[in-house]
Formats: sequence, C-alpha cells, structure tokens
Amino acid sequence: MAFRRSLLCVFLVLSAIVAGCKSSPPATPIEVEYAGCQAVLMPGPVCVPGEKRELRLWVGAQPGARIEIRADGRRIDASGKTVREGRQFTVAIPAAAARLAVSVEALNGRASWFLSVAEPEDQQARDVLREVVEKANEVHSDILARHLASARKTLDGLRLPADDAPAESRCLVAYSRSLLAKGDGDYRSALAEIQKAVEIAERVNMKRYQRGAEEWLAILLREVGHSRESAGLYDRLLLTPQSADACEYAELLSNQAWSELLAREAGEDSRDPTPVLEKALTTHATCKRGAAEARVDMLLNLALAHLQEGRLAKAQKILAQAHALAPHMSVPHELWRLDLEARMALREGRPEAALSRFDQLEKLAAAEGSPDGRLRAAFGRAQSHRLLGDAAAALETLGKAEALLDEQSLRIPIDEGREAFMATRQAIVSLHIELLLDRGDSAQALGVARHARSRILRQLEQGDRLSSLGADKRDRWTRLLVEYQQRRTALEERAKEEWRLPADQRFQDQAARKAEAKKANQLLDQALLLLGDAGKRPGEEAPPLPPGELILAYHPLGRGWVGFAADGETVTVHRFELPPDRRQPEELARRLLLPFRAAIQQARRIKILASGPLELVDFHALPFGNSVLLAKCPVVYGLDLPAFAGPAAPPLPGRRALLVADPRGDLPGALAEARTVRQILRSASRPWIIEELRNAKASAPAVRGRLAAADLLHYAGHGTFSGFGGWESSLLLAEKTRLTLGDLMSLERRPAWVVLSGCDTGRSSAETAVEGLGLAHAFLLAGSQTVIASTRRAADLTVPAFFADFYRQWDREPDPAAALQRAQLSWRQRSPGADWSGFRLFER
Repeated sequence: MAFRRSLLCVFLVLSAIVAGCKSSPPATPIEVEYAGCQAVLMPGPVCVPGEKRELRLWVGAQPGARIEIRADGRRIDASGKTVREGRQFTVAIPAAAARLAVSVEALNGRASWFLSVAEPEDQQARDVLREVVEKANEVHSDILARHLASARKTLDGLRLPADDAPAESRCLVAYSRSLLAKGDGDYRSALAEIQKAVEIAERVNMKRYQRGAEEWLAILLREVGHSRESAGLYDRLLLTPQSADACEYAELLSNQAWSELLAREAGEDSRDPTPVLEKALTTHATCKRGAAEARVDMLLNLALAHLQEGRLAKAQKILAQAHALAPHMSVPHELWRLDLEARMALREGRPEAALSRFDQLEKLAAAEGSPDGRLRAAFGRAQSHRLLGDAAAALETLGKAEALLDEQSLRIPIDEGREAFMATRQAIVSLHIELLLDRGDSAQALGVARHARSRILRQLEQGDRLSSLGADKRDRWTRLLVEYQQRRTALEERAKEEWRLPADQRFQDQAARKAEAKKANQLLDQALLLLGDAGKRPGEEAPPLPPGELILAYHPLGRGWVGFAADGETVTVHRFELPPDRRQPEELARRLLLPFRAAIQQARRIKILASGPLELVDFHALPFGNSVLLAKCPVVYGLDLPAFAGPAAPPLPGRRALLVADPRGDLPGALAEARTVRQILRSASRPWIIEELRNAKASAPAVRGRLAAADLLHYAGHGTFSGFGGWESSLLLAEKTRLTLGDLMSLERRPAWVVLSGCDTGRSSAETAVEGLGLAHAFLLAGSQTVIASTRRAADLTVPAFFADFYRQWDREPDPAAALQRAQLSWRQRSPGADWSGFRLFER
C-alpha cells in the first residue's frame, strides 16, 4: 500500500499575512509560474514577499524570445536557465515594490504578465496559499476514509485565480486531484494531474514538491505496467540528496517497496523488498511526528512481502501487529487486510475461510467504489470456488471480472500503454482459461484467450461503432480529430524550422514540441474514448471461419502455455512450455506446429494469433514437413478484429496507388524499389493510376493529404518502433516530419491495401500477452484490409525484386496473402541467405 502523506507535509505552514491592494489588470497573457511568496492574497492575487524577498519565476516563451522583468518599471537583472519549454528565473524583489511585470517579445508579438506585490498590513484578507494547504489536508483525510464525494466537493469548491494562482497551490491541487482520480480508478486523470504537478514543481525549482509528486507518479506508473520507468524514477529519487526528515525518508522507502510489491503481484521478476521495508520501519521509529497510519501501511506492505515469499508465519505475525496498532483501519488498509487474511487462508488449505474473507472484500470494495479491490476479490473468490470444487461459481465470478477488466482498461490513456496495464491483471485471464480447459470447454477457452489478446485493439478500432455514434458524439469526434490534425500539422511545420535555431535553443524547442505532442495525443485519446468498449465479451461466438481457414492461437497460462487450432468445427488444444532458447526453429516447430499437424495438413489458409514473446516468431518460416509452413498454404497474422463495417468511402474512378520513396534522401535502394513497383503497376492487367512522392516532396502533410485518395500505399523508407508499447512509432518523412500512429488512426479515409517496406513497420510489443500497437496495426484499426510490413530491419538488397514479384503475383491472384506466399517462396529459393521471412501480411 502506498501511504501518500509526504507531499502534503512538505508544504510549509503559511502565515496569514495580508495586504490591502489589488493586482493590476493583465495585458496580453503569457504563461508564467511563480513561487516563493509568503502569502498570496485575494482579491488580487497579491504576493506578500518572504523574508528573503526572493521569487522564482518560470516564463513560457519561444526559443530566442526576449524576456524582460521589471519592478515598478525598473528593469531587474535576473539570470535565467532553460527548463522544459521555457525559462526559469530567480528574482529579488526590491523593497517597497508594488508591481512585478514580465514581458516577452517574440516573432508572434509582445505579451505581458503582472503580479501585485505588497507588505503585510490587513490580517483579514484571504490567503490562497494557506487555504489550499488546509483544504488539501481535508481532501487527503477524506480520500483515506473513502469519502470521495466529499473530497471532490472540497476540491471543486477551491476558488483559485484562473491564470495567476501561485505554483505551490496549483501543484498541490493537481496532486490532490491525482489522489482522488486514483481513488475512483481513473488512471487517465490520475496520471495527467500528477504529471502536471511534477511539471509545475520543476518549472519553479520546488525540489521537495517535485520529489513528493514524483514518488506518487512512480507508484502510478507501476500500477499501469510501466515497471522500468517506475524503477528508474525510484533509483533517481534515492540518489537525490534527501532532507534530514526521517518521516519523509521512511515513506520514500516504503513507497519504493510498494512499487516492487506491485511488480511481483503482476508476476514480474522483481527483488524481494523485505529489507527495504524493514529499513523503512526502523527509520520511521525515529520519526518525531510519525503517524500510526504510515506505520500500519509499512506493516501491511511487509506482511504482503512475506506472503509473496511463502513465509506464512511471519506474514501472520506482522499482520497481527498492524491490526493491534490500528484495530479500526482506514478503508484502503482494511481492503488489503481482508485480502491478506483471505490469501493466508488459501495457503493454509482453508478455502471456506478464504471465500468468506474474499466475500467481505468484494462487498467493501463495491460499497467504496474500489475497482482494484473488486478485481482482487473476484480473483480470490474464483480461486476459492475452484478449490471447493465449484467450477460453475468460479467461472461466473471470472466472467464478471473480465467485464471489469474491459471497463478498467478504458481508464488508461492510449499513449500510456493499456496493454501493459492489462498484463498486470493477466492472472485473472489465465485462471479463466485454465478453468474452462479443466472442464473440457476448449471453444470457450479459445474465446477468452482471443478476447484477452485483442482487448485493447478492439477498443481502438472504429468499425461500426463510429457509424453508430449519436449526432452529438459524432460531432465531438469530428471536432477532436480536426483539432488533433491541426496540432499535428503545426508541429510538423515547426519541426521543419528546427535547423534554423542555434544549438542552445533546440532543447527548449524540442521540449515545447514534446509538450504539444502530448496535448495532441490527449485529443486523440478523448476521441477514441467516445467509441467505448467493443462490447463483445469473452466466450461469445466468433464469426464463422471461411472454409479451409485454420486459426493457430497461443496464450500464456499461470504455468506454461496453451495452443489452440480451430477450423470452425473443432478446437484442438495443446499445452506446452516455451524452450529456453527460442532461436532453434526445429524445436519451436516441434512444440508449436506438430501437435496440430493433422489440422494444418487440411488447411488452405492459416491465421496466426500469437502473443508475448511468440510475436517475434516467424511461424510461416518454421519447418513443417520437408519445407516450411508457408509452403503448405498462405500464412497471415491477425489482429482478431471484426470485419470493418465503418461508413463506406465514396468510390473513386480506377485504382489509385500512392508511392512514397526515400523521404529522408538516404536510401537509394528505395528509389530503385519505387521505380520497379511503378513499372509493374503500370503494366498490370488493370493498370493503376499512380502518384509518386519522392525525397523532399514526401513530407507528412503531403503524404497525409493524399492518402484519402489512394487505394494502395507503397512506402519505401524508414520506419521506427519506439515509445511505451510502441506508441511513438512512426514513418519518417521529408523535412524531419513523420506520420505517427495517431495520424494513421485518425485518417478519414485510408488505403485498402498497404505495403510498408521499411524497418520495424510490422513490429509490436512482445512484452505482454495483450496485443499492442504498431504501424501496421494502426492502418488496420483505421480500416485498411491488409498490410504487408517488416517485423525487423529490412536491409536486404533483393527487396525491390521481391516486391516486383509480389505485385506480378497479385495481378494474377486476387488474394494478396497467396501472392505474398508465392513471392516469398520464390525469394527464398533464389536467395537462400536473404531474410525472406521478415515480411508478414497482417489483417484484421
């Protein structure tokens, strides 16, 4: 459990010193943060300087802008440094100064900001700083007691000046809103608010505020599956010089240990945090103002650590200490006490007692609106029912848990890695599949596995959900996408001008563009959220397979893996372990293909639904019979989405192809590839109308503007796979522009067929059992029918000849999968050493 009190403690108790004057009306507004006032009075705001009369300012400005700071009209000499997308200053306020003015002069004009300054006189004025601290403490107490409505009312009632609130207050309010959002299970808002708090603190150099906010950010990151980022943040926090406050240090250690506990709960390899927790408890014992609530939190964490390691007796002893210290625990702690007691009963072979405790946990979590508590209760109740021999009750419980997972996953922003968040709940899915397999229901087990694998993609694909939106939501969808595209276009135009900036200004410009890109992604996230959940639930009947098609699906279990072969009539199941060395094709084929030899022999087309590390396996190139699997029949890789049923695009005369070649001017082979493809398409039995963008002409705005008119896109250039869950993957285009996943998913009309001849264009995350995002996936989510792309570096010199062969085959054979099969087998025969298997055909 993460006890969140440390940031509240770092805010100094602010004096109620007031002044009877008003701030001057602002001129053209600019973005300014300020901190260091002893009090900030209303009406105003009016800053009462502290004893040192020092104010910290952050001014948002374009690189190279001229920033001037004046007090009562007299210029103040202040050294500034670049912080994020602005400049940070430390200003000494002259005695008797009445007004501080900041002006910014840049290419887009001149803007000003003003702050009134006064000495303390009237003790009755409203002090915003003191008021926010008091209200934040009320909010924190309400959140601990799960009085979320009261906490929300308090926060909503805070009357902060819209643009001129002090940084201390804005930071604390954002932090409090993050705590409240997490209490609601709203990770989207929780992450956004705490990132805002961190940014505000960093802008004005509030180190203690920033450290407290980053501790909470690290916990949230771990909870949504960002384990590496969370661990790295804690490592940095522990290396940062700490204050002498034993309470703060003990809580930092406890929160770091809690982050490790979360990783272990999700099944990740992580160190045993017991020594860290014992150190936290020892340190907390020396804390002069140590609260019993914090010590209870540490004891519960330590009990969980012992339980995870199988030290049952120690866990029970520690839990008893926590209960003796706080017989009436706060709601979050009570939720975990019930959970720990129930798990201990399971370990002791007492499923009836465990079920009773899990039932109490479920009731309390439901009453208090705790999504995490409800999921833990559902998982534990299902385990208890299973041990009691009541499989039906266990499956009913898990069915409800799957619905909760669908709902909860929508609370994660699309660019924060929903698939990683769902991976932390993978144990629920694994237990669901195992129970169905235990009772011989292979078809429904496959349905659960398929639903879990494609859960995130189903939430993002448009399909008929877009056409079914009401008029208001459809209008909002359109407005959000228009604004998203406008922001993306502005960013690309700004990127083209980066080379003009001096080297010392580029960092500031890059930070500003990164912040703008985040805001653009938030618009796309809001638009996609309108689509809601895909609606289909695990185990519901999937659409019938075309005759002759075989699905090969693979999914991890609690221990080992399970494979399914489904041909529309029967489902065959095989359990197996992954080999330690997955670079041996023969061993992989023995475990993944041979158990389904009979079904494969009958198939005329195979669709692979792999997950996790098996995403990296080229199934089509695995040995089968006297050749490879691809020699048997066409092999495609599926996202497992329903057929696209969005609004039909208006028909275009003829067949139109868009060729994009060598946008960055550093791939001569791409130009040769485009020439070859152009000649083949022009000589096809049904000639294509071709438009080509080469080198500097292939910028993001140019490509984006032409995609709507294309039936086929052939891209020959650089692809990148980057960002958490692949969200920052992009097609690199001219003038340092790029097409991002968001750009592709927001297309109004998209090509039916896409060929991406670039590195990593077919790659997605292989770290979780939930299918993630990649460039090929983005086209398919937006409505393309098929995408051919590379899952790794595509540097083979024979690529142009391969695609020439593919397009010739496709001209004779309407099925692109069959055309790709023949082209790849020919490539393999002609060039045995070539990486012929790096390209895959992806379909919905």
